[in-house]
Amino acid sequence: MNIKDKLIIKIAKFSKFLLKLTNHKATSLPGKIAYNLDNDILDALSENTKFIFVTGTNGKTMTTHFVTNILRKHYKNVFTNDSGSNMIQGIITVLLDIPKNENALAILEVDEANLVRISKFLKPDYVILTNIFRDQMDRFGEIYNVYKKIMDGLGECSDVKIIANGDLPIFSYDELKKYNPIYYGIREDDKKSNSYNLEAEFNSDGILCPKCNSILKYKLVNYSSLGDFSCPECDFHSPKLSYNIGEIISMDANFSKFKVNGEIYETQIGGFYNIYNALSAIALAKELKIPYEKIYEGLKFQEHVFGRQEIIKIENKEVIINLVKNPTGLNQIINLMLLEKEPISLYCLLNDNYADGTDVSWIYDSYYEKLKKLNIKSIKVSGTRKTDMKRRLEIADIYGGEIVEIDYENEIFDNIKNEPTEKIYILSTYTAMLRLREVLKLK
Repeated sequence: MNIKDKLIIKIAKFSKFLLKLTNHKATSLPGKIAYNLDNDILDALSENTKFIFVTGTNGKTMTTHFVTNILRKHYKNVFTNDSGSNMIQGIITVLLDIPKNENALAILEVDEANLVRISKFLKPDYVILTNIFRDQMDRFGEIYNVYKKIMDGLGECSDVKIIANGDLPIFSYDELKKYNPIYYGIREDDKKSNSYNLEAEFNSDGILCPKCNSILKYKLVNYSSLGDFSCPECDFHSPKLSYNIGEIISMDANFSKFKVNGEIYETQIGGFYNIYNALSAIALAKELKIPYEKIYEGLKFQEHVFGRQEIIKIENKEVIINLVKNPTGLNQIINLMLLEKEPISLYCLLNDNYADGTDVSWIYDSYYEKLKKLNIKSIKVSGTRKTDMKRRLEIADIYGGEIVEIDYENEIFDNIKNEPTEKIYILSTYTAMLRLREVLKLK
């Protein structure tokens, strides 16, 4: 590391210190300062560090936390961007804290569009691919554009090992298979059809065969286009799984217990989609030869992370916050909410800033109508597109009363305190969630 690099790192670290001193989050600005001073600063920051990347549309943050929690049971110096700041400036900010005279391991959540930029400087030993779904259409376009961005990023890597979701058809394309991916998936034996006669969920992405454009058929559909698939007209089909959940023993809103290759695991995080996230972490840990006991402990004691079924108390109210950003992710959260037995109040915060996606039409591709099964006593909407959110919920016809528009930045406490229910669910887009956390004084 030369004198220039050392000086830049000191400046960035000092800015991080000042931000924390003034009670500001130092998740990306220090990295932005360093990057503006030297676009190649990542090269200097990567010394003595091995890297594991986690990328994809949904599940990056939770998977990164699962992996980090497990690996900290086994390794000494483990670092991560646990705030979810997954673009280049956020990653630089994390690497500023890694001691340069010791070997370290960094588990990094990487934005799928930024994978190619990051991989030019940081060479991961492993990349976990969670999934690819429609998300921020104004930024990414269709799923095939996201796939290309990921493939371009992998092209910058050398000797990388890929751990991929084998239940997603797009990860079985030939371009990815040349990396000899290690596949994981969920194939519950008691839920399989006898033949490939099932169709993917309505409005699913990527269900055309890449070889002959026929519509894929399924023996098992877990959700969206995830499952055991095969083309009825050619030889394209699901890959062989190295890590397979053959049985989900139990699952509720705050707990999951399942069996992977004959071994039982459990986690205090609910949701079918989070079982996939846990499975990808197990696959990585197994590849790293982590003992079963440490994997089990790392998963079992994983806590909720910000905006992912995060539970906070406001006086006598229990508030559950969930980040929503695309139809598939929102639909899975809705399915999780349907496990709720008590009456609830519902808050929907919809922003259209760049980090959220300026196109909010995705709310019409989501299954809000399912929420009619819940006992909803009150609905509030807020955010820059609260009027659109209100209209969507009116169309869904899930509540007989008036849907009220509020200013969550100034009115959230009073509204929550006066709700008629003890439980309040908040569904929020990314920038609204960040601001909400500031208002609620959450770290």
